[in-house]
Amino acid sequence: MLILRVDDRLIHGQVVAGWARPLGIKMLILASNKISKDEWACNAYRLAVPEGITFCCLEMKQCITALNENKLKTMVIVASVQEAHELLKRGLDVKEVTIGGLGYREGTREIAPYIHLLPEDIESVVQLYHRGVKIIGKQLPNSATIDVVKKLAGVL
Repeated sequence: MLILRVDDRLIHGQVVAGWARPLGIKMLILASNKISKDEWACNAYRLAVPEGITFCCLEMKQCITALNENKLKTMVIVASVQEAHELLKRGLDVKEVTIGGLGYREGTREIAPYIHLLPEDIESVVQLYHRGVKIIGKQLPNSATIDVVKKLAGVL
């Protein structure tokens, strides 16, 4: 099992208590070319991960390698839709991307109270959609699912 989650808050209580524990996630990977170079930040995120769950803070390229070598139930967390798209361009094989939280920023379009997309986010959503990837909004596993593409198209 592999879950790719977009959440600009990265590792926090909702990820750990709401997703990782209930779904039996054994590995959390924070994939970020920027954060992976910051040992202090990686260690700070590591503190939020409970015992029994392996945590890795990796560059995008390293993330793909680690996933190819790993057969554990894994959640990969990225801070943006562009980073999720980059992972798929690098060979990550997922059929669904879950957006769990993208806070308001100047110039964003609100898709849900917890999803605000910049124009470049929308472009990445469209490109992922054209790759056959479903993009959903979902705060917790048992939360209502939002079809982000249909919401953008005004169908919902």
